[in-house]
Amino acid sequence: MKGQRKKEKTGGNSMDFFEHGGRNGGTNISYDFSANINPLGMPDAAARVLQREWKRAESYPEETSRTLCEAIARQWQAKEAQLVCTNGASELIYAAVRALKPAAGLILAPAFSEYERALLAADCPVRCFPLRRENGFQAEEGLLTFLEQQPSGSLLFLCNPNNPVGNCMDPKLSERVLRLTTRKKIWLAADETFLPFCRDYENISMKRFYRDYGNLLIINAFTKLYAMPGLRLGYGICADREVIRQIRRQLPAWNVSVPAQLAGLAALREEDYRERTIGYLDKARACLIEGLKKRDKLIYRIYPPCANFIFFEGVPGLDRLLAGKGFAIRSCENYRRLGPGDYRIAVRTGEENEALLQALDELEKEL
Repeated sequence: MKGQRKKEKTGGNSMDFFEHGGRNGGTNISYDFSANINPLGMPDAAARVLQREWKRAESYPEETSRTLCEAIARQWQAKEAQLVCTNGASELIYAAVRALKPAAGLILAPAFSEYERALLAADCPVRCFPLRRENGFQAEEGLLTFLEQQPSGSLLFLCNPNNPVGNCMDPKLSERVLRLTTRKKIWLAADETFLPFCRDYENISMKRFYRDYGNLLIINAFTKLYAMPGLRLGYGICADREVIRQIRRQLPAWNVSVPAQLAGLAALREEDYRERTIGYLDKARACLIEGLKKRDKLIYRIYPPCANFIFFEGVPGLDRLLAGKGFAIRSCENYRRLGPGDYRIAVRTGEENEALLQALDELEKEL
């Protein structure tokens, strides 16, 4: 029955983790909407440097990616010693947990599952603040009450925008969270991996606060915006240099490859790339959402997104039905607080988006 839902998962410490991106190893997928990568692809400058400088992969990379850290630091008006480059954002998440040794790990649910995996791998107790479906999974002031009850030395992971839901926390609330965690001596890891896709980035990002809060670690990556997940390149920034030193101690030598460092440097030089991406996304996302709304036999509710992906409720099993037509979408039933019928799709090229809508039309006719 349309709109009817099965009981949601409330989560626990035993979780089934899907292959990253939602792909389950199928070989007949022609269109991948499961991974939230920039549909414009890798910047031309990054692709060219990889083609031109491939011979440099025969040499060891800079051990701590110093040149790349310096380039990122210039963009942030920070010091190189306040930055660490990692083999994707995931390596940073695990290293930060090991370095900070939190008394408890604090997560919102639903959210990116790697936070919980990293905490459990370090035998750290996990405490969860549930986001309510009836409120659009938007963080509320109840989060402040939850944080007041947590011990000093805890580590809060804050995913902004939320993955998989795609909404952003109210900037006023996020600032209150930052001030409260500082007072409570709670570490705050702000994962802003998808935030560069948001037009209002400057007003939402914790970037405007990091110089004044030593308990704040901002997590970012080249993976999504610059479409280079296969190269594995993330970074973290913290005003407290000792935090960065402790994180670096948890990393292996030469953790970021030569190709990743070169591509990262080249991508940073394409200063208009983000603006071009946002200009495309604003139109493509609106068009895709409008198309999804018209397929209401299969799709029941669309949550307003601010990033490069769309979260929606639909008929259970839609991922399998679409896989039969060559499309991979992300079933979100393995996330805390979510269940069968919850999905996430990336915004892709116009041609790919239209192909997805046509596949949905075919499925509606087959029902």
